[in-house]
Amino acid sequence: MEHGGDIYGNKNIEMDFSVNLSPIGPPQEVCKLLTEDWAGILTNYPDPEYRELRQTLTQKLELPEEWILCGNGASELLMAAAQAVRPKRAMIAIPSYQGYERALQAVGAEILYYQLDREKGFALTEDILERAEGLKRLAGTKEKTMLFLCNPNNPVGKCTEPALLNKIADYCKANHIYLVVDECYLDLLTDAQSRSMKRKLAVNPYLIIVNAFTKAYALPGIRLGYLMTSKEELRSKIRMQQPEWSVSMLAQKAGIAALSSRGYLEEARQAVQAEREYISAQLQELGMKVFDGEAPFVMFLSGKELYELLKEKRILIRRCDEIRGVRDRSEERGHYYRVGIRSHAENVRLMKAIREVPD
Repeated sequence: MEHGGDIYGNKNIEMDFSVNLSPIGPPQEVCKLLTEDWAGILTNYPDPEYRELRQTLTQKLELPEEWILCGNGASELLMAAAQAVRPKRAMIAIPSYQGYERALQAVGAEILYYQLDREKGFALTEDILERAEGLKRLAGTKEKTMLFLCNPNNPVGKCTEPALLNKIADYCKANHIYLVVDECYLDLLTDAQSRSMKRKLAVNPYLIIVNAFTKAYALPGIRLGYLMTSKEELRSKIRMQQPEWSVSMLAQKAGIAALSSRGYLEEARQAVQAEREYISAQLQELGMKVFDGEAPFVMFLSGKELYELLKEKRILIRRCDEIRGVRDRSEERGHYYRVGIRSHAENVRLMKAIREVPD
């Protein structure tokens, strides 16, 4: 599975558009940690219960403290959730984040793939409830089952409407299907609060929400994620899949600092919205098909090969042709790519470089 951010296997990269982070960089409150008491960070064991971090998170999320688990990034928590439930069968709406597949393969689950409609811009629709190859394939069985959804979806960037997500959550609850909703990009949307599924946690013990500091606060190197679920037995099982000190001292302090940064998310959201519009408009001017979305990245279909030629210009973008569900087997021409949103100056440089790529 290829991921973005591989600047180690691709040397001399100056601008990495293969990752999707807040375009304004990490909060200053986090950066200050790097100049403060390193002795305290390096020589003390971290709190295995990450008490202060969880107390700070519960204030932000307005959820009971005991409903929150933290971990070494969202990836660890996704893997831990799959290990805890150990489903016999699970469904992924594709295209989507490849980490779900990895987590399910690790527990030997039979994976069902629900193909999102290309003609509808890969948007999730009520068809998943109505079509025979949809959620009905998970319902009506005594075996444990799971559904993974990403909102907004990666690599497309499209959000699922709250009303539909509520219907899906209710269906999963009624049919004892564990629903994992990945909201790692949601905090960078202007309407994040109204779109979050956290309000359903109290009434749905089968709902699991995963989020992280990686994207919203531009902290991929820290590795800090959090999971929310109201079911005590499930939380206990997930926690047992994690090592004792899953969250480092630096990650705990960075998370607390990030959450204390006033105005940061609002500034980041405005930058995402403005720069997403800029990149989308520029790509469309070049005759490329841009997929509608709200996330801090843009997926598009190009008539010319860009990846290798942009690497020669020390720019890394994300290839999407091999992501399950993106490319139709009947397609003979064109390439799918995803670009993250960076500063305006960097986005201008990217567009200039794309224009210079020969047909």
